[in-house]
Amino acid sequence: MSRAAEVLMMVSHVPPFPKVAQRVMELLGDANTTAAQLAEVIQFDSAITANVLKICNAAYFGLPRKISSLDEGLVVVGHDILKDIMVTSCSAKFYKGSVGAGYDLGEGDLWRHSVACAIMAKQTITFFPEVEGSSAFTAALLHDIGKRFMSTFIADDYERVVGMVAREHCSFVEAEKKVIGMDHATLGGMILKKWEFPAAMQQAVERHHDTDALDAGGLTALVALANALVVSMGIGGGVDGLATPLHGEVLAQFDITAIDLQLLMADLLDEMARAEELFNM
Repeated sequence: MSRAAEVLMMVSHVPPFPKVAQRVMELLGDANTTAAQLAEVIQFDSAITANVLKICNAAYFGLPRKISSLDEGLVVVGHDILKDIMVTSCSAKFYKGSVGAGYDLGEGDLWRHSVACAIMAKQTITFFPEVEGSSAFTAALLHDIGKRFMSTFIADDYERVVGMVAREHCSFVEAEKKVIGMDHATLGGMILKKWEFPAAMQQAVERHHDTDALDAGGLTALVALANALVVSMGIGGGVDGLATPLHGEVLAQFDITAIDLQLLMADLLDEMARAEELFNM
């Protein structure tokens, strides 16, 4: 059996994304959805209920009193924040341990990189008015999910992949595809399809290392840009950290100035500190 066939077989055994979380995210897409309707869905998952209440009571929100009911908590955090809480909380289990070891990522590095990309995507949404905020956050958060499941295969063929990068002067992603028969971005798109996420998210994940991703516009360009910005800051890039070069002209095409870039990076560091508190990173 080829390595690519082994990867495809593994995809069929990928655990499902929590249906409760997906249903809640669907409901949150409707501005008329009430807290009571959300609570009715979430209450059937005790772990999510407990986590939402825990996060609502974090010092980050600075609430004067303890939130003890789901209905009250949902009203307090609001729709947009709840979407982010839901997808982040439910994604965390896929990133536990040294899930990126094959990519020279230490324990927790892949998770921190993913959260940083999600935050950066949310921050840069103003430069992409056609993209919906929660879609940007979710797609960026899950953009490297393929590494979670590809890591073991890469670890087994690490010397071959690295040797090809050095010998042929290609990117790690290109070498990954040649040696394994598939790269982590393509695998990530397949996993999002299995999880029944929208096609636009699948494409953004699948193409986040494409050389023309930044020219594609929309969600695909936003996720690729968020990843490139976070990697340029040295947050969880791993061995393929230079796969997406970032040049001044790239930022200019999105009307991002040098001052904008400095503010984005400073804000990211602040938000990452808060995320570490909320999600025990």
